[in-house]
Amino acid sequence: MPESSPFKVIIIGAGLAGSLVANGLLNNNVSFTIYQRDSAHSKREGYQIRLGDSAVRGFKACLSQRLAEDIIGKFGQSATSGPTAPCLYTTQFQPVLDLTRLPSYSRSFAINRVVLRDLLIDPVVQSGNVLYGKSFSTYEIMADASTGSERVRVSFTDGSTDECDVLIGADGSSSRVNAAVGAKNLVELDSHWAFLSKGNLPKDRLEKLPVQLQKGPILIFANGVSFFYALYLPSKNKSRPNADSIAYNDTEASFYWGLNVPKSHVTQYTDFADIPDRLQFCQDIMRDWAPKLKSLIATGQDDSGSSGINVIPLRASFQPARNWRERVQRASGESGRGQGHARVWLLGDAIHAMQPNRGMGGNQAMHDCAELLPYLVELNEIATASGRAPTLEEIFVRCAKYEAQMMQRAFGWVRKSGGISIPTIDFDGILGKLVAVIDRLFIPVIWVVLRPFLATPHKEFAW
Repeated sequence: MPESSPFKVIIIGAGLAGSLVANGLLNNNVSFTIYQRDSAHSKREGYQIRLGDSAVRGFKACLSQRLAEDIIGKFGQSATSGPTAPCLYTTQFQPVLDLTRLPSYSRSFAINRVVLRDLLIDPVVQSGNVLYGKSFSTYEIMADASTGSERVRVSFTDGSTDECDVLIGADGSSSRVNAAVGAKNLVELDSHWAFLSKGNLPKDRLEKLPVQLQKGPILIFANGVSFFYALYLPSKNKSRPNADSIAYNDTEASFYWGLNVPKSHVTQYTDFADIPDRLQFCQDIMRDWAPKLKSLIATGQDDSGSSGINVIPLRASFQPARNWRERVQRASGESGRGQGHARVWLLGDAIHAMQPNRGMGGNQAMHDCAELLPYLVELNEIATASGRAPTLEEIFVRCAKYEAQMMQRAFGWVRKSGGISIPTIDFDGILGKLVAVIDRLFIPVIWVVLRPFLATPHKEFAW
């Protein structure tokens, strides 16, 4: 990568989206530096993420074929050997709806977040373009009146600075870049507590779990509570297994579950930090559920090295107005020199955080990369051909195109995931019975009618 390039990008955040777009810049010889708040050796929880077509679109745009194939080779498998979707159940573990039977439901493969992140960030680390332990503080637009040029000066909490032509905030659902640029559309959903846990999955443990989990995740909505349980079963090699059996790498395999509990259901605690025994608390929430479901959350809690049950904040977002940048500039009175500036772009959860129940947050973030990268490559080509940094107008045009594409697509998924209010669906009552009848009687008919008009479902992700 040429050190004297007249165009440079700074990325804040080395998570999945930041690392993916960094690969794209690296592979297209665009000068960049990625800054990560955590240290290079900080402990990261390996919760599961499910990837589908949107993520693969990002892989194809940003990665070398070899790295993309390495990642796809790490995808989890199921008894169907293809991409899966959750199956809805009642709290008595009675099936309500198998979402894989819906013609339009987005299917996906599981992968461990840490495995994916390590694969994505490794080429960027090898290039020397990642700086760890650097926490973003603020930015300012530095204009040179004599030449009419300008740059973004990025400041970090340790007092250091760096400059670039485009700053990309990929710093997640609590994004400081989002707040600094004035979008301020990220919302904490403080009506619920989200309990998460994961653990190892040796063969003897898999045999004790409900066989339904080998076909795909299970999902329960009841009385304001939601519960998700899924397995990650990576293949021993890159080839897909036969549907008759699962031969998986049990040293990398894991289970993952999440339980969202309305605070209104809890009277004895005002803060989750006050809960002395989180396992017992979760089992109490599930006290009237089927014993098989209650036993699931106790799996692996006594393992040595278990991270136990963690509680995380839930965040979502609302869609900014199309002219949000102009509005912010007018309100700030800075004439576009700071807040709302087109040289500051937002990526992934930093702009469209969404609830996890549709499993599309990471997928849409990686789809962003496929749409954002070509515009950065264009700007770099302008700079290379002209020998000068791109003008604000050239950057503004491409920023506007990227945001228009991204918002139309991603915020549709934000709304499908519940927007900024958590769904209160209850499948234990009449609704569950009605949906179960529709699943058994009408879905097969819908499939027959629509199948000729639908794309062939993926058996595996081909490059």
